[in-house]
Amino acid sequence: MHADLLLVRHGQSEGNESGRFGGHGPTPLTKLGQRQAKGLVKLADEGPIHAIYASDLLRAQETATPLAERLGLPIQSLPGLRERSVGLMTGLTFPEAEVRFPTEYAAMMRRDPGARPPEGETQAECAARAVPVLESLAAQHPGQRIVVVSHAMTLSLLLYHVVGADLSHLPRLFFRTDNCAIHRLRYTLPNIWTIYAPNDQRHLSGMEP
Repeated sequence: MHADLLLVRHGQSEGNESGRFGGHGPTPLTKLGQRQAKGLVKLADEGPIHAIYASDLLRAQETATPLAERLGLPIQSLPGLRERSVGLMTGLTFPEAEVRFPTEYAAMMRRDPGARPPEGETQAECAARAVPVLESLAAQHPGQRIVVVSHAMTLSLLLYHVVGADLSHLPRLFFRTDNCAIHRLRYTLPNIWTIYAPNDQRHLSGMEP
């Protein structure tokens, strides 16, 4: 018995468009992001979807809404799927963050696993809340197909977990996740993960990148 999990990054947000740290901020989708979210409706044509889960942040909720409305399913909000908190950097452009917090910014750009934005989270702290959510959802849905809407860094940390990467040192691997792209995973009991389509963007065909 297996569960299929479609891990989706939110559509383009206003923060993405203007090059700002999103973190736990309330940045909404742009018009392009809204079109990308509507592209997710194509997932309904592939086969049954049994549940939709999303981070409780606005950009993730807006991304999940068109598919939820098409299927008549509720969006089950899970704060554990939030993006990594960047604390006082939230809403700042990258150059602004570099000027205001040069040491912390440099550590983040080096991808130092111990880097902590002022009043924010380390990678390990983000993973510590997100990984149990992924494991729980996989266990809850044997024989089913679910959609999980989250954020770029959080999704990368979840994929580190799936492949067994050690967050105690600087990972050499980064999982690219474009706006509204899908990582298609399969979880097979007792504890086997298969990544069979990373960063899938077929549903966005013809849209402006």
